[in-house]
Amino acid sequence: MAERRNGGEGSFALRQLVDELGAQLRSGAGRLGDLPQETGERIARELGLVTRGEWETLELRLAQVEHRLKLLEREGFARDTS
Repeated sequence: MAERRNGGEGSFALRQLVDELGAQLRSGAGRLGDLPQETGERIARELGLVTRGEWETLELRLAQVEHRLKLLEREGFARDTS
């Protein structure tokens, strides 16, 4: 059903990755950790996963926004009490 909506491009790309993963495992990579880094990154991207660096950047940005919001709330509270 998803293939019809996006023309099957996403599932085709995922199928290629799975085929490539199978070929690499058959050719001697004993574990997923033994696979080339690019393959793991491509699979993660196709599955919609984020890297640790992206996650840490997002956490930092969220903390910054929360801090700014608290400052704005305090400033608004100070104005209301004056």
